[in-house]
Amino acid sequence: MKAIVFNQHGGPEVLKFSDAPDPKIRPNEVLVRVKACALNHLDLWVRRGIPGVPIPLPHIPGLAAASAQLAWPALITTAAKLLTSAT
Repeated sequence: MKAIVFNQHGGPEVLKFSDAPDPKIRPNEVLVRVKACALNHLDLWVRRGIPGVPIPLPHIPGLAAASAQLAWPALITTAAKLLTSAT
């Protein structure tokens, strides 16, 4: 997949458009295809570094996203799948 990634904190110059590994879901997670993504103020603060808040690096920002669900874990019921796919 393609993603904006940063490997160190700083200004806009630390953002790099690059390949990132496809995510693997765990039993309590879902996989979604992001159709559109935006950076909001929290992403900017994280990129700059928040004193006292450790952020694992490399980091892929983009907390505001529009997406479509791709995969469900076994823990999600059939009813939940039907409700989600109807939206």
